[in-house]
Amino acid sequence: MKKALSFLLKLAVSAGLLYYLFRRTDFSLLWQSLKGLSWSWALLAVATFFVFQFISALRWQRINICLGFPKDYLYFCRIYFIGMYFNTFLPGLLGGDIVRVFYLVKDGAPKSVASFSVLYDRAFGFLGAMFLLLVFLPMEGDFLPPLARESLFFLSAGVLLTILFLVLFSKKLRERIGHELFQTLTSVAQPARFLELLLLGLAVQVLFNIHLIFLGRALGIDLAWSKFFLIVPLMGILASLPISLGGFGVREGTLSYFLELLGYPPELGIALGFLTYGVMLLGGAVGGFLYLWGGRRKDGNT
Repeated sequence: MKKALSFLLKLAVSAGLLYYLFRRTDFSLLWQSLKGLSWSWALLAVATFFVFQFISALRWQRINICLGFPKDYLYFCRIYFIGMYFNTFLPGLLGGDIVRVFYLVKDGAPKSVASFSVLYDRAFGFLGAMFLLLVFLPMEGDFLPPLARESLFFLSAGVLLTILFLVLFSKKLRERIGHELFQTLTSVAQPARFLELLLLGLAVQVLFNIHLIFLGRALGIDLAWSKFFLIVPLMGILASLPISLGGFGVREGTLSYFLELLGYPPELGIALGFLTYGVMLLGGAVGGFLYLWGGRRKDGNT
């Protein structure tokens, strides 16, 4: 019952936001934007997308190694793409994170380790976005309302400083709390490991931004790359919140709002949001193939 209610609420949010956007959309301009797509830029975006997905899978593998569940890279890469399949093709029905936890537990990982590995994976992506906001808000945030700009800056700084404080004092915490599970789950906070994971998270965020810059160029959006490095982390954070189906409506609305503030028609923001999800569908299709192929292999073995 709770899952059904959650699904309906997310559906309502996505449908409501899209309805609001479409009410003020010039569909002829939207169609012209998509029709005039530059395929060379679009293909560069797709290639960049898969590069940062492979790095994301590497980050998840490194987290699991820290937590004491070592498997080879291809194992985590396969499950990562399968999770993407459930997120993109079946949004709201069965989350990709739940699927990833399921596979790890099925293959011998403790539930706590499997759950925290996915949680940490999301957290390091979030920290990468916070770092970009901290850098680019002072540089490129003049178009934002002053209160929003200052609030976001201090929020980013507060989150990063809090995490840094916890990492610096994690050794003392582990010494005081000798419980084995606590030791395992906080192993990612060891400074060298934390720095490695943070850099991987930052690399993913940078490449995520670059792939949207390429998609923007494909639509003719000639916006400075530094502006994208402010807009995209905000869009990514909002779209990842569990309030909509696969970020539908939130992603398009956020991009439309920011691009309109910068002098572009909102239709370009909607088109960019649709293209972003379209590229995600390609990753989901790879995950769907791996999911179905894995099932067929098992059927063949039996």
